[in-house]
Amino acid sequence: MSLFAELSRRNIYRVALAYVVLGWLLLEGCAMLVDYAGIPAWIYRFAFALMVIGFPLALVLSWIFELTPEGLRREFEVERNRSITRQTGDRLLRLTLLAALLLVLLNLLRFVLD
Repeated sequence: MSLFAELSRRNIYRVALAYVVLGWLLLEGCAMLVDYAGIPAWIYRFAFALMVIGFPLALVLSWIFELTPEGLRREFEVERNRSITRQTGDRLLRLTLLAALLLVLLNLLRFVLD
């Protein structure tokens, strides 16, 4: 099996996309807090630094572990015929789309408030 096929099977691409979109949503929320709630500006930079540090960690963990109905399991402990990576990938995609919708709504809110 090629590396790209294995990355796809383990949902690495979807985890990366979900991480970026959810991180963007978090950063937009932090920006709103800084602008409208008077929170110190270093919070935004701190959240961004955590996002950058956490990205490779999220990818490595998604390579090592698989989400099963019983919880997180090491990937090699899950039988291929009992794997639910397809359902997990679909859930990640729905979560990413929901976060993208929230991003649009949050940006519309910022536009209205400004």
